[in-house]
Amino acid sequence: MRSSTGTRGRRGTAVLLVGALALAGCASAGPEPRQQRAEVEFLGVAAEAADFDGAALSRLAADLLAQSPDKNSVLSPLSIMLALAMLREGASGQSAAQLDAVLGLDPENPGEAVADLRARLGELDGEVGTIDRKEPPESPLLHLADALFVAPDLELGPGFLERVARFHDAGVDEADFRGGKAKALLDAWVRRETGGLVEEAPSEPAPETKLVLMNAVLLAARWAEPFDPANTFPSDFTRADGSTVKPETMVDLSTRRFAEGPGWRAVELPYVGGGLAMILALPDEGAGPLTAQQWDEVRAGISSQSSTSKVVLWLPRWELSTALDLKKALPPLGIERVFAYTGELDGVFPEAFVSGASHVASITVAEKGTVAAAVTQVEAEAGSAPEIDVELRLDRPFDFQIVVGQGMVPVFAGHVADPTAG
Repeated sequence: MRSSTGTRGRRGTAVLLVGALALAGCASAGPEPRQQRAEVEFLGVAAEAADFDGAALSRLAADLLAQSPDKNSVLSPLSIMLALAMLREGASGQSAAQLDAVLGLDPENPGEAVADLRARLGELDGEVGTIDRKEPPESPLLHLADALFVAPDLELGPGFLERVARFHDAGVDEADFRGGKAKALLDAWVRRETGGLVEEAPSEPAPETKLVLMNAVLLAARWAEPFDPANTFPSDFTRADGSTVKPETMVDLSTRRFAEGPGWRAVELPYVGGGLAMILALPDEGAGPLTAQQWDEVRAGISSQSSTSKVVLWLPRWELSTALDLKKALPPLGIERVFAYTGELDGVFPEAFVSGASHVASITVAEKGTVAAAVTQVEAEAGSAPEIDVELRLDRPFDFQIVVGQGMVPVFAGHVADPTAG
């Protein structure tokens, strides 16, 4: 569980690489980094911490998926949260408030809840180097890892290294970005923490890179009641545009928790042990993906079921991947301040702000279980903010002229009282 961040761009940029794998494993390959760690112990399970409430991450996932309603999509909200939670350790002001609100973190002590969650999930950790997509392990495996890779001359913000060690179980490794040797180090970390399912880091850090932050989440699990391959056959699947395809479809009759509500029907498929389960939700015909509010209802409906129902389930086998531009996707959901040049991330390193963020994920669902993988990359610049003499905010009614020539002849002129009105 190590961490890494990279800096590149004008006057130096920090690249925050975040990798997440759901339902996969972790292999050992490549050069071993020289690790340093703050002289603090990982907090582990917090005595008074309540179970981490996943509702905020459910809403985050629903809102992100709603941005591409007609496309196959998969993402890891846990990976995105763990990555941004590390960034939160150096955030302040509006940046901190927005991260807390969207991720469901406690503003008073955001790191403690994350540490508690990591420690509880860590009970499912194990050997990840032998994970096979086609043969999930008999016992569920969940592996979390964080790492910071830093240039020799980078000075992290006061207390930042201690916080990522205490709350995220992350150390720091020295990386030669300027000499072009860091990529091999990052690739080796990715292969180790993903069992080789991801073979290399998403990008090669520029020579100006100062910091790379990486997170990996890996999970491999079998269904509690596997599907019988004899009951898998091609079956019609109607796309949103009305056209049909014939995916290989698994059919099963089992007793499962089932719930329904306005606009949806849902069923729970438990995995073996560990409290892991997949919830499958079917929107009404003609409707798009469920909204965040509907997912709140689905989760509440399933969890409130004290009995099971006999459910005949037709579930297509599927394997898909998604690429997501988080720099475009997160601001509409309430995380925007970190992307401003005054990103309020000086706690990470001076004058840091996020200049780019992306997320890729893949998933395979078949008769025996599920294997999925995701990698997120967040880039932050370390450039100085531009010098400002005047700031003019047109945030109330204003006038305008369109002029021409040296005499500045007004061609058009007007008054804007309400920019949203015609």
